[in-house]
Parts: sequence; C-alpha cells; structure tokens
Amino acid sequence: MTTGTALHWIDGTWVGPGGRGGADIRPARGERDTDGRAAEGQEMAARALAAARRAFAETRWKDDRHLRARTLHEMADVFAAHIGQLTEALAQADGRPRPHARFEAETVPSRLRYFASLVRTGHGRALEVAPGNCALVLRRPRGVAGIVVPRRSPVALLICSLAPALAAGTTSVVRMPGQTPRVNALVFGILSEIESLPRGVVNGFTEDDGAGARYLVAAADVPCALDGTAGEASAMEDFIECERVTITPGTIQR
Repeated sequence: MTTGTALHWIDGTWVGPGGRGGADIRPARGERDTDGRAAEGQEMAARALAAARRAFAETRWKDDRHLRARTLHEMADVFAAHIGQLTEALAQADGRPRPHARFEAETVPSRLRYFASLVRTGHGRALEVAPGNCALVLRRPRGVAGIVVPRRSPVALLICSLAPALAAGTTSVVRMPGQTPRVNALVFGILSEIESLPRGVVNGFTEDDGAGARYLVAAADVPCALDGTAGEASAMEDFIECERVTITPGTIQR
C-alpha cells in the first residue's frame, strides 16, 4: 500500500513534495522526521493563510453574492461529475463498503446547492429606533475561515464547513488529514477545476501531525471549524459578523 501526502493546493497553484496522486514517500520505517513535517505543516498553513487574506482583500468574493452562488452551483456540478472517483478513493482510504463511501460522496452536491440558495436570500435587519432615525444591522463575512478536517468522512465533513464558509463570503484555508492523501488530492483537483472560483479563495494543505492546524487555531482573526462541527442551519453564522449602522436625516453614522 502506498502512503504519503498529496500536493498542497495554495493560491491556485500545486505546492509541495509528492504528486497530485498522493504518492509522496515518507521516511523509512524506524526513522522519524517529526520536526520536518511540523515545519512543513506550519509553512503550508502560513502560505495558505496569506493567500486567503489576499483573496479576501483583493477579489470580489466578499461583496458579490451572485458570484458566490454561481460558484457554489458550479462546485456542486463538478463534485457530482466525480462521484465515482470519490467513492473509490473513500473506499480505499479506510476499507469501508463502497455503498457507504458512495453515500458520503453523494451528499456533497446537494449541500453545496443548499448553501448556494442561502447566498441569494441573505439579509440584514432594520429598525426605526427613534422618529426619523433608522438602525441597520449588516451581516459581513469575518475574513478567512480555517477548516480542520478529520480522518473520518473527510469529504462530507469538509463540505459541511466549507459550503457555509464560502456562502458567507469568507475565504478559506482547509487542513486535510495525512491519512487520506488520495482523497485529498482528488478534492484539491476538483477545486482546481472550478472556473468561477477566484484564485486564493480556497486553499488546502495536507498534514498528519497537527502543526498546521494549531497554527490556524492560534490565529486570532481566523474563525475555525474543527472536525466539521459547523452547524447546518446556522452554519453561516459562524463566519459572519454583524455591523450596526445608524442613519439620521442627511447622515450615515457607524
């Protein structure tokens, strides 16, 4: 059985050792390269975070809900086209029966389309706090979201957090587990096919020691979804902050 880590997908580019098929060779049995892998995990997390911050600041992603909805629908279509490959990769990753692996793969397109629909129906809140004065509560994306994906059900749990994060308007850094390199390579490859996804909006890296994940969690400005724990109906709230705007006759005050 071949083990290893898949190439990382950062700022729209394949980065790191190994190959897209996930055939990178680990140290020989008995050798330990813990420091080297930790350093690589932190480096990839830092590069991915920098790319995500740039994309949040410089692209239309956070402001253009029509772009986000269109991209999520395109992601659903591309994931649907790869259900067979995802099924095989998931079945090989942990030896589960193929019907179970296919069930996981088939949950992805519908979840992406669900959050695409929420993008178009997002709203704020308005209240007349005094005669002639109106207070608005605007919902804005929080910047960059960190997503730490566990070994179990990696594709389903990735999308459970990535779909609402993208719908909310954040850019993302995804940490995939080192135990599923072929699944990771396939997922990153699928993301690379999304033509409407701006460069740097989604960045992914693979590791198995947790150094990169700890780097993301330690970043004070990065809300993190750990082990796919973003809630379903309210998941977008994890990646949104509210801003109050007071409007008085002839002025807007923040």
